[in-house]
Amino acid sequence: MTHELKVFVRDGKVFTSLTADFLPKVIPYQPPWNPRDDHDYAPNDSDVPLTPRWAYASRPWFPVVPLNPRFDGPIFECLNHTRFSLRTEVDAQGKHMLHHDIRGRWYELEKKLIWCQERLGAGMFVPWGTVLPSAPATFGYLRSHENAKLAIKVALRSRNAFLLIGAACTWHIMSRRYRGSNRPWMSVLTDDRECPIPAEWVLELSHSFVGDLSANVQCTRLFISSTHCPWEGQLPMFEHFSIPIWVHCAGDASVIDSMLHRYIPSRKVLISATDGLKWGQTPADGAWGHAGMWGSPENQHQHLDGGEPQAEPDLVWGDVPSVSLEHHEQVPSVSLFPEPERNSGQLQGEDWQAFLARRREGNKKREEKETPAQRQVHLSRTTSAGNQDLPTKKTTVFEWQPQDEFDGFRLRIRIMKNDVYSVWREYSATTRVYDSFRNEWDLCDELDPTSVPDGDWEDEIFAPSPSPPPPALLLPPPPQPPSRSSFLQDINQYFGQHEVASSSTYSHGVEHFVLTLSYHLGFQLAASTSAPQGRSATFESWIRKTQWLHLCRLIGDVGTDVSTILDAQKDIITCFIGYLVMLPTSGLPEMPSDLWDLGPECSLAVSNAGIRVSYAQLPQQRLYVIEPSLSASLVVWKLVVADTATAVMCLRRDWGSDITKIALNLLQKGITFKTLQAMAVAPDTRRPCTELHSYSPTYTLPPFKAVYADYIVYEQHHHEFMNQPRARAALLHGGLVWRLALHSFGFDDLPSVLEGISWEAVPYGLMLLINDQTYFDDELSEEEVDFMCGTYYSYNNDGTMDKVSWWPRPQAWAASGLNVGFWST
Repeated sequence: MTHELKVFVRDGKVFTSLTADFLPKVIPYQPPWNPRDDHDYAPNDSDVPLTPRWAYASRPWFPVVPLNPRFDGPIFECLNHTRFSLRTEVDAQGKHMLHHDIRGRWYELEKKLIWCQERLGAGMFVPWGTVLPSAPATFGYLRSHENAKLAIKVALRSRNAFLLIGAACTWHIMSRRYRGSNRPWMSVLTDDRECPIPAEWVLELSHSFVGDLSANVQCTRLFISSTHCPWEGQLPMFEHFSIPIWVHCAGDASVIDSMLHRYIPSRKVLISATDGLKWGQTPADGAWGHAGMWGSPENQHQHLDGGEPQAEPDLVWGDVPSVSLEHHEQVPSVSLFPEPERNSGQLQGEDWQAFLARRREGNKKREEKETPAQRQVHLSRTTSAGNQDLPTKKTTVFEWQPQDEFDGFRLRIRIMKNDVYSVWREYSATTRVYDSFRNEWDLCDELDPTSVPDGDWEDEIFAPSPSPPPPALLLPPPPQPPSRSSFLQDINQYFGQHEVASSSTYSHGVEHFVLTLSYHLGFQLAASTSAPQGRSATFESWIRKTQWLHLCRLIGDVGTDVSTILDAQKDIITCFIGYLVMLPTSGLPEMPSDLWDLGPECSLAVSNAGIRVSYAQLPQQRLYVIEPSLSASLVVWKLVVADTATAVMCLRRDWGSDITKIALNLLQKGITFKTLQAMAVAPDTRRPCTELHSYSPTYTLPPFKAVYADYIVYEQHHHEFMNQPRARAALLHGGLVWRLALHSFGFDDLPSVLEGISWEAVPYGLMLLINDQTYFDDELSEEEVDFMCGTYYSYNNDGTMDKVSWWPRPQAWAASGLNVGFWST
């Protein structure tokens, strides 16, 4: 495979590449290299390799670390977490640590990847001095910590270490393919004598970012100095697989590494490039970097003055390159980034690295122009700031806070004076930057992801305990192979989890036959066993034809408690259901009061003095408001239901007067309700939904036939949506949408839904005007409801549109006969 050499000039430095078309936005700091000591000091960190790096001889796997990988599939789905979805728990000593479910799955994955790394590298050429990545457990996810925030921070740092283990596996796979190994890498794993890995698991690994060597998986990129190439045997392999690599061309040609001669452009090209930069030439001025400008196949060149092309004489070093004077790689439109905080100094779309680099350049220019007195002032500030435990009152402190709705992009947020102390303790000296010219502090944990905050004094817990060095003559024991069943468990667990969980998983939220009769339908448990009089012939015929099992299914349960009902009681229950089915709505009040609690002379309001139910009549519907009757509500929102049966059921229950408890019970049963919060906002606060990053159904062209891969994509997008602030609306929706949301959200996290409306509710959610008061709540749009059900919109040739979905859409669910108003099984 042949590549065209491209030349980039930035800040007076020349970079060339055979495999990249642009320079990264930020060029990392270039470490010094001592030719007498051919050893590098690459940091043993899990986050540093996730961005472009300079080449280290001991880390030849650096260039293949995946950039923005997708944690999906049966192998890596357990890593699909954000700082909001990671759960923690408290150990016996009161310390916080990663939840045991997540911790256990991560540790099993770690053992499997390290085993694959060992098997794939066995018998392969490994350059002398190569250091393989450390195990993720060494970064702390198995240990306990002072607080939950620190435990989550360490867990995310440890999760990145899995990418490094995966990169080492990718490097071994790449080496086997490039050097023509006698055995395919997949066979190395499946045919291993000690621990043969199931072919299904290895196949999934080949589809992940570990085994996929195509351009679908982007890598983190690498820089090499022209004075020293640390990888004599690795560079051609990286070029073959089009791994982005740049070479910084030194000015002295006498010290150029012989391995990099193809990366060195001619003197004429360098002079033309630097002259073009001096004249202010940009890519827009003359199509820099295109083959027709600097590197046609015929080795022809166009002069900067626009003259006719002329043949290029023989070059001193290398072939004719393309030249680019780009100063930055292309970045997305700033409209895709959040609006910076006012007076923060941050530009829209500017990350923390670019901001600090811009500030350093600006301070350097100010330093060149300042007087001796001004220099003394800012030097005194620097010295004083370094000697103080906390910033002074006149010092401004900014924290770089990640915005989860913008994929973790960080905004520079000013910290209020009252919060400086608590926020300051969450950082250390290596994660704080002081600007003496402006008297400002910047706090960013990305400056040193391995740092220990000042507020955590448990260094002995955070840092791995030192262990005595092993005897000099003893080799470390080989890793223990994982069990074959653990690999199969990944496959079975992933491909089996897409089924709706059984009711046993949520048994404390599901009610059975007798309770359903009493609370949802109003059956009097102490009903008379004497047969009611005055029944019609049609009614008697329905009684005779109805089978008991069929009647139980109508109620929504055929559980074990059905068999405990006496035959005499079965007759009364059948009669009660017959009244509900056969009588018209106007005739229901005639039902005997000993059967139905809504019969004559019954008063539910008297039977439940803890709450009161009122209604609000809107143009299109009637809403029922449930409030405590003896005390004020302890929440800022109002519990509102649209279903009359639900309002009546709350009166039948003995749930007390705590509105949060009542709402949680409704939430656990999948019953629809709203949490309306009264707010007075400006008219321009409401925004069109088109401005919201929404999730909508997939649009396809006919003929369309969904396959399992489509379902996997739907599941991944479904999980991403449930991480959005407004996703709580899916759980308030009730019914099948509630059950689908529960698949991603988790039953134990339901109480967090009742913490109040999200910030997206006011501009984009539901707005109701009740009694001259405006109320807001989170609400799913129609397209988002279809998205939750896995809907595809397929346009036919005649202009009509078909809708197909993995799960029944609300209209089909309501008419299916399975919707009984709550989740019954």
